[in-house]
Amino acid sequence: MKNHNTVFRTSMIATALALTATNGYAAEQVEALNQRIAQLETQAAPSQFKNSEVSLYGSIRPTLSYLDDSTDETWDVRDALSRVGIKASTEFADGWRAIAQGEWSVDIANSGNFGKARQAYVAIASPYGQVGIGKQRPAQYSLIAEYVDIFNHGNSPYAYDHESPFFVDNFVTYKLVTGGFTWMAGAQFDGDKGDTGADLVNLGVGYDVGALHLGLGYVTQDSLENGQVNGDNQTLGGVVAYTFGNGLYLAASYQDKEYNFDNQGLNADRSGSTLDTALAYPLGDAYKIKLGYFQFKDGIEDVSSMDYDGFNTTLEWNPLANVRVHLEYLDKNYDNLSDDHAVTVGFRYDFNLNWKG
Repeated sequence: MKNHNTVFRTSMIATALALTATNGYAAEQVEALNQRIAQLETQAAPSQFKNSEVSLYGSIRPTLSYLDDSTDETWDVRDALSRVGIKASTEFADGWRAIAQGEWSVDIANSGNFGKARQAYVAIASPYGQVGIGKQRPAQYSLIAEYVDIFNHGNSPYAYDHESPFFVDNFVTYKLVTGGFTWMAGAQFDGDKGDTGADLVNLGVGYDVGALHLGLGYVTQDSLENGQVNGDNQTLGGVVAYTFGNGLYLAASYQDKEYNFDNQGLNADRSGSTLDTALAYPLGDAYKIKLGYFQFKDGIEDVSSMDYDGFNTTLEWNPLANVRVHLEYLDKNYDNLSDDHAVTVGFRYDFNLNWKG
């Protein structure tokens, strides 16, 4: 701004002198121009970053996997949920901030293009909580599943992944953090694709004290058939996670899911569950071993059931805080389908660039 004003001032003085020489302008007119220019220079240009924070971040996670589904064996380059995002916030009153975030997947497994949006929302944060509108994380993931989602795989947590929410579009959320408690609520309003109310409602509470986290969440969601509501699914879940003084991390998450169907008789209703466990233990400063056991049940009692269980073993090397190399073995055993086995080598590079004004 200063440089632009200097150029402007120089040009104005030159113009004034030329006019004085040719048209007899008085010296006081030149002085008046100088005073006006000095006044303009003292007016600071408003900054777009005033009281603002902007973050450009990303996590690139390619993998190479050997896959064996008991009928076929292949090698495949895959992706462990690579993403790029931008988040900005601006304080517009004491304790009040406007927040905007957009985050998109990166299709490493194929063309490398940006994929679908993972998050896209605007929120207002205040001393009374935060309200957001747009595609966001639900309480069920933020307060429960995230604590067992420690593996370098696009399907982690492996039981939760099958039918539980990671991101919700058309979503209105509320979040309040107070006294160690985190209260979250969200409702999906997707026009005429659900019933006359919300298509999904998610309530959750988390409690953090020291190295302990406890979380509890409830989800009710419309189930659709041919575009029409034919019932609802109700999920109640919880998690407990603890980090010991020697770095050992343990977490376990369980969900009970009720499938309720209209116009199909009571015998069609069923009850399923998910179980995800996670263990992580540091081996020196740069290495870590991770173990997990998972179990999914859909409540179907015939050969169409997708029930499975399995385990995961991972060895990680972290040469830098934002660089990770891992070797993973995943074993998934289905009751009625061919079992899956995979050995994966993966890289991960994280970055986060921040600006403040």
